[in-house]
Amino acid sequence: MTVHVQGPGGETAAIAPRHFDLKWALGRAVLGLLILAVGIGGLAWLTHASIDPTLEQTVAAPPADPAR
Repeated sequence: MTVHVQGPGGETAAIAPRHFDLKWALGRAVLGLLILAVGIGGLAWLTHASIDPTLEQTVAAPPADPAR
């Protein structure tokens, strides 16, 4: 089915609808997976960067018991 569009000067143009094929779908899927991987990788890096390395030392050593 062809769509006819009339321009501002009165000229008519025929626009054919785009048919989506397997190549288009695979390209969009790869692009989506790439965006997802970059987003999850960035989130993992930010999470790792926010860990305080000195916090582990204070948690690993239990406080001295003053009653003993």
